[in-house]
Amino acid sequence: MNDYRNLASELVAAFKKQGVDAVDVFVVNSSNFNTTVRVGQIEKLQQSISKGLGMRIFKGGAQALTFTTDFTDKSVKSLVSQALDIVRVSSPDKYNGLAPKELLGAYDGKLQMFDESLASVTPERKIEIAKEMEAAGRAFDKRINNSRGSSWSDTTRQVTLANSDGFTGQYRTTFANMSLSMLAEENGVKQTDYWFSGNRFVSKLDTPKAVGEEAARRAVRKLGGRKVKSQKVPVVIPPEVASDLVSMVFGAASGGSIFRKASFLVDKVGTDIASPLVTIIDDATIEDGLASRPFDGEGVRSSRVTLVEGGVLKTYICDAYSGRRLNVRPTGHAGRGYSSGPSVNSTNLYLKAGKSDPKEIVKGVKEGLYVTELFGQGTNFVTGDLSMGAGGFWIENGEITYPVQEITLAGNLLTLLKNVTAVGSDLSFKLGSIASPTLLISEATLGGA
Repeated sequence: MNDYRNLASELVAAFKKQGVDAVDVFVVNSSNFNTTVRVGQIEKLQQSISKGLGMRIFKGGAQALTFTTDFTDKSVKSLVSQALDIVRVSSPDKYNGLAPKELLGAYDGKLQMFDESLASVTPERKIEIAKEMEAAGRAFDKRINNSRGSSWSDTTRQVTLANSDGFTGQYRTTFANMSLSMLAEENGVKQTDYWFSGNRFVSKLDTPKAVGEEAARRAVRKLGGRKVKSQKVPVVIPPEVASDLVSMVFGAASGGSIFRKASFLVDKVGTDIASPLVTIIDDATIEDGLASRPFDGEGVRSSRVTLVEGGVLKTYICDAYSGRRLNVRPTGHAGRGYSSGPSVNSTNLYLKAGKSDPKEIVKGVKEGLYVTELFGQGTNFVTGDLSMGAGGFWIENGEITYPVQEITLAGNLLTLLKNVTAVGSDLSFKLGSIASPTLLISEATLGGA
């Protein structure tokens, strides 16, 4: 990939000569591959190379953002002229500007972000992997009667940032992902489910056979689902679902939601919002983290930030703009694309592991629900009220029994968090950059028959 640090720095210098107050230039270039196989046949095969350059300039409190995918000298010069024209007619906002200069820099610890070996995996091998996944899933059980698609995708990405406060940085990442969705049928009733494996390093992916068989197992186990009556019961939430709750907390604590008064966590810093067993951390400096990076989209040095500690909300998560609105320092969580300005996003976000064995958590439940999926958009982030479709398995006398379907899980997110009475020891980032161990919620409301 081309090194765009000189180009970014030259553009910054050009704007400074034009008398702007501040400027940053953000460049992203990437190569992408994606293939989907269904019933042994290739349904999609895509390979692309893309690049884009975005520029933000600030003058008199006003901001202008322009971007292009054409890196020719003529196009870039035209973009500079357009940005200057736009900023002259833009409305000022005293909260606009770059991140504080003293926070700029790159994390200098070791980060494993780039896999050189990805380039040696041929398109033919990627297609073969997708076919192997699907074949393993279809052979797993006679009740598997179809596939909804088996996919391989990968991305190689380079990010370059330069600004008028002297920051210039660049890093590269890779990511590869395998996924499969299977369909099972019994007595005329069909169920679907999926599984996946993603990592920055090909060698850390699960085998195609393992992904295929897990997708099939998850589809088959949903057959024979029953309804249950509406009631309040304990709920066990495994890692793949508990991570959704962690993500909701992060979203509610994001600076944009807070200064807009659109969050149930407004004015909650320093107060108990969860059980003392709950600690939530976002750490962009985990050596092999799936979302680790040396700096954020504004050049703020990456760090480890504790969002919730022992149930107490410790901070809001801010980029430079929302930080100024709230009169707090940015936390290094600015995400960005070349065609848009910064906004808050998570990196390696997780709920800290506890000491409970996940199996023992289930054994301790006399009657309740083991939740395997939540779906729908039933979360009100202003109030924290939640009502989502759910699926899972009924627990009786500490044993997972029959599948449960056509139910809803309802309550208030703060109440659910305060009702966490056990945290599992099974934290893992194998399922993504947002992670959680198994959680036991002592009481939640189920809507059923």
